[in-house]
Amino acid sequence: MALVMLCSATGSPGVTTSALALALGWPRGVLLVDCDRDPAQAVQAGWLRAAPVASRGLVDLAQAHRELQPIAPLLWGRTVPLLDPGPEGADAAEQAPVRRFLPGFTHPGSAVVFEPVWVELAEALAALSGSGVDVIVDAGRIGRGGLPRPLLAAADAVLVVVRSTLRSLAAVRLHLDDLRSSLEEAASGAQPGFLVVGPGMPYGDAEITGQLGLPVVADLGWRPEQAAVLSDGVTAPRRFEQRGLLRGARAAASALASSLGPGGAPRPDGAAGGERADGAPAAVVRGDGRVPAPIGGAR
Repeated sequence: MALVMLCSATGSPGVTTSALALALGWPRGVLLVDCDRDPAQAVQAGWLRAAPVASRGLVDLAQAHRELQPIAPLLWGRTVPLLDPGPEGADAAEQAPVRRFLPGFTHPGSAVVFEPVWVELAEALAALSGSGVDVIVDAGRIGRGGLPRPLLAAADAVLVVVRSTLRSLAAVRLHLDDLRSSLEEAASGAQPGFLVVGPGMPYGDAEITGQLGLPVVADLGWRPEQAAVLSDGVTAPRRFEQRGLLRGARAAASALASSLGPGGAPRPDGAAGGERADGAPAAVVRGDGRVPAPIGGAR
């Protein structure tokens, strides 16, 4: 089992949409977990189109914790499917990798009362290893207090989602030292890396790595019209699964999954193995020439 955390520094670079795209393209069974401490319920309102969700996810698990019930046996029952069975019905669903979603907080103050539960949640997610299910955590913004330490300790990979713009990269520079310190304090074996949304607009992967000192583990193309299907529930166009966003997400997910084993972490060679989302070999970190301006005002 691999546990992959996605987070951001500031702004809205697309953490939830990227996490959902990776979950939909993941080559193995996967559970997407909404651990954003600033709840927006974006997956329920967008991709799931406000369909009734018979689970309060983390809220139900917090209630069980208060009642001194172990949450590991309850966790899977609090998840909902990310995909409909489709016209082929249950037989086709049984052949495809399982894709489930654990809803997040339902109130802005929920994360505060959840603080004592993070340790047990991290242990419960790790316990999924016996069922062969990987976990993708949407952790939202790093925030002033940093990411939950138990999740960091359990993570095999921590991906900071950024755009390739100067504004996004200058902002993330401010949080990298704290993120590294948090990983050290959590005794995590994971090394942080970047997931770049819209590479080459204008900064390329080699430039980002050279300026900020972290590898670019994965790229997702900047395709806002296709992303709206995931983020806002816009009706999917024909052959949506074969179009650029999900095609790139499948390539990135496959490369990342292949690089992660039990306790593993992405290779720090610019990509996560196999082929990158833009088709470049994994060992090649692509750049776009000279940096138009120093990222964050310094080289």
